Amino acid sequence: MSGDDEDFILEEFEWALKDPTEEKLRALGDVVSTITKKLVDAIGGLDKRLYDLEVRLDGIDSKVSQIASRGVAPPSAASAAADPAMASAPIAKAPSARPPPTGGGGGLMGELKTLLAARRRKADAPGE
Repeated sequence: MSGDDEDFILEEFEWALKDPTEEKLRALGDVVSTITKKLVDAIGGLDKRLYDLEVRLDGIDSKVSQIASRGVAPPSAASAAADPAMASAPIAKAPSARPPPTGGGGGLMGELKTLLAARRRKADAPGE
């Protein structure tokens, strides 16, 4: 989270707590609830990705064990250094562990800013 984002959130909470009304406190509760739901969803997504990786790793481990039991050693760093083609082979990069942002532009932080700004406008509107 960038410094601007943190400042924005702190200003919103300070605004609501400076003159705490039931409506402002309820609005902050809604924001905290929304943040909590998003965090729970993100953690659930990470749990699923971790489980999928563990399953894939178990499959790879099983294949390596099968190869080892046949007496064929997996390639080592020394054999890769001896084979110039292996030494210059491109190394694949692991996919990013960050899940794609949800919602349009800005992801969770954009959603939070929009929610906080809407709550402030509603609370500041005269006659409501």
